[in-house]
Order: sequence, then C-alpha cells, then structure tokens
Amino acid sequence: MLLMCYQHEVRKRRIPFQEDKETLEKIEKAAKWLTGDYKVGLLLYGIVGSGKSTLGKAICNLIGILHNSSISSERKGVFRVSALDLAKNVANDPMYFNKLKNQKLLFIDDIGTEPASVKSWGNEFSPVVELLYARYDRQLFTIATSNLKDSDFGERYGIRIADRMEEMFERIYYQNKSYRK
Repeated sequence: MLLMCYQHEVRKRRIPFQEDKETLEKIEKAAKWLTGDYKVGLLLYGIVGSGKSTLGKAICNLIGILHNSSISSERKGVFRVSALDLAKNVANDPMYFNKLKNQKLLFIDDIGTEPASVKSWGNEFSPVVELLYARYDRQLFTIATSNLKDSDFGERYGIRIADRMEEMFERIYYQNKSYRK
C-alpha cells in the first residue's frame, strides 16, 4: 500500500514513477518502520531531489487512508508543515507553535531550510530545536526530511538536539541521484 501511495505522489507531479532498486528499498524500510516496534520518529535525509519528501507525503497519505477507513468515527491524519513555514508562522502565532508541539502525528519537511533563529515577541529562539525537544520529551510520532548530512545536524542545531535526534529517529539516508533532472 505504501508503494501505491508513493506512486500516486509521483504521478501528482505529472512525471513517471521510476521503479528503481534504491526507491523500493527505502519504501520497504519505511513500511517496516511503520509496522514494527521501532523508534518514534523517521528521518529521511540526504541528496536534494531524491524522493524524501515524496516518501514522507506517501506515509502521511497511507496513515490518513488507514485511519479514515477504520470503524472509529475519529478522523485522523498527519499534520504537515515545512520547516520554513514553521519559522515564518511561529513568530506571528504562538498558539500555532503549541498546536505543532502537541500534534499526535507530525511531518516536518525540509529541516535545515529555515532560519537558524527567529524573534517572537522580543525573544529569539530556534523553532525546529524547540519543536524537536518538545516532541522528544513527549515521544510523539514525527516524520522529518532534510538535505543535511549526519554531521550537519550537530553543527546547525547543537550536539544536544543531535543526540536526541539519534535516539528519537530511525534514519533512511538518500544518496541516489535527483529525480528532478
């Protein structure tokens, strides 16, 4: 089912799905993460254009399909936000930031593209760091994508958050070529 959701995400951009070994392996790893007893988060990181966001969106779509087709009357889905939008909105709306910290299911796209810090009501802080701290403390389901390398997380966000990310996230590294070319 995850493969079908991934194919749908690719087709939405009006490009053909390229069924290659690397993509299928990553989809399989993500499916195992979803169905197994693994870490609470999944980090998809690596080369630009390699399918990280596509897989993240496919996982979100699959979760939405499965939750919304269940007997339960409660509709659930994964709340999605880009790191750049997070930084823009958090400065203007503290309630929005609290909403993100408490989402049961969250997908943060493109960590590392946001400004390192923002000012909100005269205070300076790093929205991604604060959000990851909060989600780590609560052990909440979090999917994230990034073009950063392993060593870049510590350099950009500090060793404390990099260490927490190590504990919190299963990782799938992308080193294949960009599909956008």
